[in-house]
Amino acid sequence: MILLSNGKRARYRVRAFTLVELLVVIAIIGILVGLLLPAVQSAREAARRMQCSNNLKQLALSLHNYESAYKKYPASGRGYGMPTNAPRNNMIMNSNGLVSLLPFMEQTNIYNQFNHREAYSIHKNPSPGSNTGVLMGDPRTNGNALLAQTDLPMFLCPSDNNPAKGRLRGEPHYGPGNPYEGSATNYDFIVHRDDFSNQDNWISGGGSGVNRRMFGQQSDTTTGMITDGMSNTFAFGETTKYHVNGAAFAWAYRGWVMVGVDPYGANIGATSGGINVWHQPWIHPTWQSPPFVPIPGRARSWWCAAASLHTGGCHFAMGDGSVNFFSQTADMAPNGVVHNLTRMSDGQVVTLPN
Repeated sequence: MILLSNGKRARYRVRAFTLVELLVVIAIIGILVGLLLPAVQSAREAARRMQCSNNLKQLALSLHNYESAYKKYPASGRGYGMPTNAPRNNMIMNSNGLVSLLPFMEQTNIYNQFNHREAYSIHKNPSPGSNTGVLMGDPRTNGNALLAQTDLPMFLCPSDNNPAKGRLRGEPHYGPGNPYEGSATNYDFIVHRDDFSNQDNWISGGGSGVNRRMFGQQSDTTTGMITDGMSNTFAFGETTKYHVNGAAFAWAYRGWVMVGVDPYGANIGATSGGINVWHQPWIHPTWQSPPFVPIPGRARSWWCAAASLHTGGCHFAMGDGSVNFFSQTADMAPNGVVHNLTRMSDGQVVTLPN
């Protein structure tokens, strides 16, 4: 009440929202948020996808800076411990070519901390009597295993919510050497799948000359060897930080089945492999007990998976430094688009997707 000048009291009524009106407003706000949220999520994924593409772009540019310095491209790795045959020089190094690119990605400091004269991981084929090569030094004591634990953002896709660490641990397969564990990479060289079983696969032509990829174990590729053209050849591919067949790819070393990406070579047989394969179609889910449950983001296309958590496909960097997004429904047939782009001198001209 308010006391008036004549001494009388005036009544007034405070206007307030009714419960129904409040519920209506809350409902409207909820609807607006529901409409806005997908747009926000879409915008965030677009930004993450752009960052991923930029990561591959920078990786491809570092490749050309390396070539300018050394007049050839780095090998995807040297001295693997995984094949049954020993390296040509009998030295098991388990090196990853991504380490060679660090000085050209403003990571000279970490590059200089590696012991490049000794092994980068302790891995050696566990089958008795196979791979008679000699492991050069001990990464557990030479500092290389410790460095392998470093997470490097330029090797990580922001859309992949799998952790960078957790899969690459333990001996003798996936870790650099106990008690250390490796940090994963979402990007790796395009190679031939048979680098897993044969040290000399690239040297002998990747199965045959026409099938040779731009990179491989002990590769020494020069620009002149890429006769299909740099814009017509895959250089790097995207993968996930979780592999069902294997564990993941480490950026700092090679271990069991860590050869690199072969989007066509994963196509072992008529119905397995491809891009974004979460369960190999020729493996029936009930063949395992308990039945295997495919999970997006956990690639299962043998040991050289091309995959991502981007909707519908993944990125590839071409030899000329451009980056393209390829659909998971891309032609995987022999001599199809993906097969031809993996090979650097098959004589096929490919029209890239828009």
